[in-house]
Amino acid sequence: MLSVTMAALNASQKEMNVTSNNLANASTVGFKRSYANFGDVFSNDPASNPKTAVGAGVLLTSVARDTTAGALKSTGRVTDMAIDGRGYFVTRDPAAGANGANTYSRAGNFSLDVDGNLVDPGGFVVQGYPALSGSSPLAADSSASLAGINIPPSLASGEDWPDGTLLSDGSAATAPTSDVVLQSLSISPKGEVQATYSDNKTYTLRFVSIANFPSDQGLKAIGNNRYSETGLSGAASITGAGAPKAGNIMTGTLEQANVDITTELMDMIRSQQVYNGNARMLQTTMETVSRITDKI
Repeated sequence: MLSVTMAALNASQKEMNVTSNNLANASTVGFKRSYANFGDVFSNDPASNPKTAVGAGVLLTSVARDTTAGALKSTGRVTDMAIDGRGYFVTRDPAAGANGANTYSRAGNFSLDVDGNLVDPGGFVVQGYPALSGSSPLAADSSASLAGINIPPSLASGEDWPDGTLLSDGSAATAPTSDVVLQSLSISPKGEVQATYSDNKTYTLRFVSIANFPSDQGLKAIGNNRYSETGLSGAASITGAGAPKAGNIMTGTLEQANVDITTELMDMIRSQQVYNGNARMLQTTMETVSRITDKI
């Protein structure tokens, strides 16, 4: 009986831990809630009689992630993005170099650093494809190497644009003949990053990349709203926004956590009741054992 009760207490505690983590991240951009799955425990003795078998407790079988989309909130900041549909933003640690591993996130609270790189709050650079031709997501050549999205705040006369930059009419961008300064920025639903400079020309700098996985729940959470791929998630399939199986980009918008506080509080109350009931069972068991041993 003690082992059964202890297993139940441990299971209830783990469920409360999961719920507490969900509540703690209710305001975290792009956070995905988790839930605990449990399984009953029975003897594997082939000689046991199934008609008289008594369970041996409970165990935690998995902590799964709910990957449904959260509510969308308008911010008005052009560098804030949400994915309307499937997929993850692709980011990379600049300290790891060009061959560093990609990380993935639903949180699009991005900003421009001092060098004009589009980065997440932790400084990881958002990845994209070069604008090779035209102005559609299919212009992002999926066979080309990903690179960080760089939006130069200014460019000196004769200085080259980032590789793959095009003018808005689809022609190749040439080095400016005079110093230019960034005037405005826009990001289309297809992920096209366009910037207008003081030379009154609009340039397509890059296409925001979107990653999809055979199994989203197999992704490993590594903190700071980022995930890494695993054998359970399968390899990332990276393409442009709006391509098949990839959602569109909503600029000036952020995806909120998919945590329903009322539901989490109800789960917390239920877990507490289960824990308290098993704690009373443990106390009763200990008192019964104590009485028996006192009589011996």
